[in-house]
Amino acid sequence: MSIIEPLAFGYAKDPWSVYFAGRKIEGASSMTFQVLDDGYSKDSWNVYYMGQKLDGASVLSFETLGQGIAKDAFHHYYCGQKYNSLTPPMHTFK
Repeated sequence: MSIIEPLAFGYAKDPWSVYFAGRKIEGASSMTFQVLDDGYSKDSWNVYYMGQKLDGASVLSFETLGQGIAKDAFHHYYCGQKYNSLTPPMHTFK
C-alpha cells in the first residue's frame, strides 16, 4: 500500500502516479512532478492546468505570472487557455 502525498491546488502524488482532485493524471511523472502557482504544474515532459495537459506548452520555459496568467517561450496562458492579445481575456460576470 502506497501513501498518497497531498500537494497544493488539488494535486497529490504517490511514488508511481500523480493525481488531481482524486483522478490519476495519465502519463504524469511522479518523480519529476512539481506544483507551480494558480493550478499550474509540470513534470519533465508536460505542463498541466488543473490536471489537464496543456498541449504544446514548453516545459523548459514555462512560468507562472500570477492571477491565472502564465507564459512559455511561445505562448501566453490565462487559466490554462492560450491567448494571443497583449492582455488576457477577462470574464464578465452579471
